[in-house]
Order: sequence, then structure tokens, then C-alpha cells
Amino acid sequence: MDEKVLQQAVDDISVIKGVIERTGKSFVSFSKIFIYWGILFIFNSIINTMGYSGKFEFFSTLYSYPVLNFIFPVALTAIIAILIYRQVSKKMPLVGLEKQLMKIWLLILIMNVIPPKISVSVMEPAAQVVTIHTDLTPTLFFSLAVALIATSLFTGYRQLKYTGAVYIFISLLYAYVIPASANAITLLQLPYILALPFTFIYTGLFLKSRQARSE
Repeated sequence: MDEKVLQQAVDDISVIKGVIERTGKSFVSFSKIFIYWGILFIFNSIINTMGYSGKFEFFSTLYSYPVLNFIFPVALTAIIAILIYRQVSKKMPLVGLEKQLMKIWLLILIMNVIPPKISVSVMEPAAQVVTIHTDLTPTLFFSLAVALIATSLFTGYRQLKYTGAVYIFISLLYAYVIPASANAITLLQLPYILALPFTFIYTGLFLKSRQARSE
């Protein structure tokens, strides 16, 4: 009985190992999605930086109308990202664990383009000035860490797991150590601006390098 149980355990481990190896080899085929997403979010980061600078009247007008501000660039960026995913996946269909991993990345992507909803209640006197500073850097890095670690678990690529661990550290650093900045653009805000494009391009190039090795 013990030998049967032991053999079953060995077989199960072999199956799991085989699934992870197959997932890792086939998942790198979709490195294009990450690279294209990275390029897309480079443009998105440039637009956001221009908006934060306060030097462009166009963005000031957008901020006056929340619906327009959501459509451009938030909703437009999300739509383009989904179209990139659909176009690439048509040529190289996603199956099995690869499809589930891409769903995680899509959910993380959508999560980070949805703007925060802030409600402020100001007591009298009405002339009182209230300034609110929000910092989404901790949430952004932690969500990307979840996606990287999940990808590592199903592909066996430890480097992505280590990168995820670094992202968790950065998330905690911004959550408990680094205060939210009152300035339009500071060096401390650069990680937030560059996080999405860097992560996607880094992941895409990493998967592409793994694909080249496997070939």
C-alpha cells in the first residue's frame, strides 16, 4: 500500500512538473503582448506626465470633465491594450494555464487604469482650503508583484518571482516610509510613472529570451 501511495505521489509530481515545463515553453510565445503593452504604456506615461505638469491647457480642460478625463487616456489605453491581446492571441491561441495567466495580467492591467474615487466632505467655513494627496504607487507595485509571482509559479521562472519580491518591498516602502508628494512631478513619483511600461517590456523581453533558449 505504501509503495502504491509513493508511486502515485511520484507520478503526480511528474505530471505537475511536466505541466509547468510545458506552460513555461508555450507561454513565452506571447512575449509580444507584453512588449506591445510596454510600448503602449510608455505613451500613456508620457501623456500622464504632461497632464501632471500642469503646463498644458488641454489637460486642464479634461480634468474639469471627469467623463472626458476617463475616456482619454484611461479608457482608450485599456481598449487598445485589450485589442493588442486579442490580435496576438488570434495568431497564437492561448490554451490551458497560459490562458488563465493572461487573464490575471488583464485583470491587473484593468485594475491599474481604473481611476480612484475620492469623496471629500468639507465643513464650514466654506473658504477653508483642503488639499488631498493620493499615492497609488503601493497598490500598483503590489498588484504587479502578484502577477509576476503567479506567472513564476506556473512557469517555473524564478527570476519573475524575485522581481515580484522586489516589487513588494517597493510597495511597502511607499506605503509606510515615503510620503505622498505635493509637487506635480518629483523623482519619487518616477517609479509610479514607469512601473507599467518597465514591467511589461521587462517581462516580454525575459519571455522572449527564454523562447530563444528553448529553440
